[in-house]
Amino acid sequence: MENVYFYCAAIGGGILVLQILLLLIGGDADVDADLAPEIDVSDVSTGGDVFLQLSLKTAIAFLTFFGLAGLAALEAELSTTWALVIAVGAGCFAFYVVGYLMRLLASLRSEGTLDLHRAVGLPARVYLRIPKGMGGEGKITVTLQGRTLTQKAVTNGEEIPTGSEVVIRGIRGADTFEVVLPQEKEN
Repeated sequence: MENVYFYCAAIGGGILVLQILLLLIGGDADVDADLAPEIDVSDVSTGGDVFLQLSLKTAIAFLTFFGLAGLAALEAELSTTWALVIAVGAGCFAFYVVGYLMRLLASLRSEGTLDLHRAVGLPARVYLRIPKGMGGEGKITVTLQGRTLTQKAVTNGEEIPTGSEVVIRGIRGADTFEVVLPQEKEN
């Protein structure tokens, strides 16, 4: 059994070092498995859900810590059964921790693309007056997807002065909003 632990630790540790080196020089060596991409496990103690992701990083972490813990348990002269229990426990713990950390890192990712259609119905403030009856463009500021934007705006109604609150009714062109005063919103 000592050979199994040694080879698991050596192979897993070698691949782990290779992954770290690739990460440092800008490479990415991770493959997500579609066999079981997410395993939903209910965490009774916290009432939340814990998600584990099967990937090359989590599998390598399991393999490495399984081998290291098994070798350590045998070195401490524990029985083969206890060494196996400790090795599996350490491997599962490493699998869980690395999977959780990868999920946290993935949640930091953001596409960054603004969808102006999401602004329809949102309130905005006039930055530069908006001429009446589609007679020209003014500017508004609106908070969309966590960003404050200044965009061109037109209105079909009366002139809207600077500082007025408006509601975005629709989109005209690629980057221009049609706005109305809040009392005209229902019309």
